[in-house]
Amino acid sequence: MTLRLYVSGQALNSRAAVRNLEALRELLSEGVAVEVIDVRERPELAEEDRILVTPTLVRREPAPVRKIIGDLSDIDRVLVGLEIEPSGNIHAG
Repeated sequence: MTLRLYVSGQALNSRAAVRNLEALRELLSEGVAVEVIDVRERPELAEEDRILVTPTLVRREPAPVRKIIGDLSDIDRVLVGLEIEPSGNIHAG
């Protein structure tokens, strides 16, 4: 599985999305490739994935492509939206 998180510099919602992505990674199986891409530094990648707003998380593989816009604070919703089954305990505190 390949995920890309598009952010815009150090904007508050971008920083929150990066933190929430780290929490999400703990629930994913090993072998998931995750990239964080700043659209200011890599606009060609944002154009390739048709990113219009940040933060946006893109599940590039497996097809079909799925996108979640926002700070990823609702982990359950992110998992459902990206059609990902967690490997860890989602309700562990």
